[in-house]
Amino acid sequence: MIEAPAAEAPSGTPVAVYACPTSPAFRDSALPGVADFVPRHGWAPVETLIDIAELASPTGERPERAKALSLVTLGKTRDVVKPSHSMLWHGAEERAEIIDWQERTGAWVSSPWNTVDVAPRLGQLRPARTVL
Repeated sequence: MIEAPAAEAPSGTPVAVYACPTSPAFRDSALPGVADFVPRHGWAPVETLIDIAELASPTGERPERAKALSLVTLGKTRDVVKPSHSMLWHGAEERAEIIDWQERTGAWVSSPWNTVDVAPRLGQLRPARTVL
């Protein structure tokens, strides 16, 4: 998985904000950190997409996740920002899906609460690391 630190993603980068909390109450506590993270770094949120679903629920029960990924695939955004990586993928199969999606689209993902690695395609000197 390729992550990009905010400091190295250009200001004005269009992003999709995605969250998959288990309840509306958790949504209200998780999203403020992302809502602060995105504008603090000058990114332009295109859309905020939220699924309310149990952890590890099938991707078919998380339709907003598919929309977030398609915004990148269609070229409308460059990144998906989420509170934590587990909200975008859970388990080896979903992780492999995200890595494949990144390889096809050149996309990156970021989160205010996870460590970051830089994709070489962003022109950075440090190589990206695949997280399995």
